[in-house]
Amino acid sequence: MKIAHRDISPAHPPLVVAEIGINHGGSLDVAKGMVLAAHRAGCEMVKHQTHFVDDEMTDEAKQIFPPNADKSIWDVMEECALSKDDEISLKTYAESLGMIYISTPFSRAAADFLNDIGVSAFKIGSGECNHVPLIRHIASFGKPIIMSTGMQTIDGMR
Repeated sequence: MKIAHRDISPAHPPLVVAEIGINHGGSLDVAKGMVLAAHRAGCEMVKHQTHFVDDEMTDEAKQIFPPNADKSIWDVMEECALSKDDEISLKTYAESLGMIYISTPFSRAAADFLNDIGVSAFKIGSGECNHVPLIRHIASFGKPIIMSTGMQTIDGMR
């Protein structure tokens, strides 16, 4: 398998991927700091999360409050999502350091955006690994996919 310029196989060194996710809290400066720290630690790839909240959630999410939170999951995700311009800036920054930038899209619109900006691969989160319409959409781009299954059982994936 190859992602961007990097061959991935038992014959190659392990590929170390730094999880950026939404841990930047919606701050491009924090996200760039995380990318720089990952680069300095020797990571070759960073993985982000691309959220277009209006496209990935229904209005019911505005009434769902995670445990120990005083705001809805909608509000949490909206605060943590980078804008399209900020995500392009983060990708450009990672690549300027020689890193590979990939992301997990949580909607078709997010997948289309990532494909349009030229990500070399996609990551499917374990919560979406049984979201067959989204996976088919992402697969239609013909790029490598890394799929997490940590939040699933064999029965849940059928």
